[in-house]
Amino acid sequence: MAPMSGKRPSEAALALQFNVAQLLKQATGARRGYDIAVEAPELDQQLVLAGSLHGQISCLRIGAGILVTGELETVVRLECVRCLSEFDLPIRVEIEEEFRPTIDIVTGLRMEQEPDQDEATLIDEQHILDLAEVIRQAVWLEIPASPICRPDCKGLCPQCGQNRNQGECACPANPVDARWLALLTSKDMPGT
Repeated sequence: MAPMSGKRPSEAALALQFNVAQLLKQATGARRGYDIAVEAPELDQQLVLAGSLHGQISCLRIGAGILVTGELETVVRLECVRCLSEFDLPIRVEIEEEFRPTIDIVTGLRMEQEPDQDEATLIDEQHILDLAEVIRQAVWLEIPASPICRPDCKGLCPQCGQNRNQGECACPANPVDARWLALLTSKDMPGT
């Protein structure tokens, strides 16, 4: 993982980073658990967390690196696709990801990586395991493709744009499109 150029990580970003040097020195099967409680970390510019990110993760030493598993909860602020109002959606994500070291903990030599290895799952040169990208991806996967504020959302009026959840507008229920008016009038003419 490349260091951030000239920009110091925020406290929230640091809370999602774990020094796993001691765990990497231990035998396969060693385990460490961590509680996560971060006030609305900024994971993505388009992803607004309205609440804290909290839960537990477990780091298990495996032959090739560290297996991270856990469950996290947060609240995401979204825009309803029907009425365009903002609303908060509780999200629960499960994480199961294998992280591999870039530096051998014993020799200090750079380790060879698989060509298709995701950079987000690499443990950096200082043996820091960073969960931010993995959590960001997991949260995005839990967000519905077409989020709605509630199942009975009435949406917007197609004529005036009034939010129908806040009250009805004065627009006619079934307006006639002017382009079809000629056909409708010819249907009512005798002899057609």
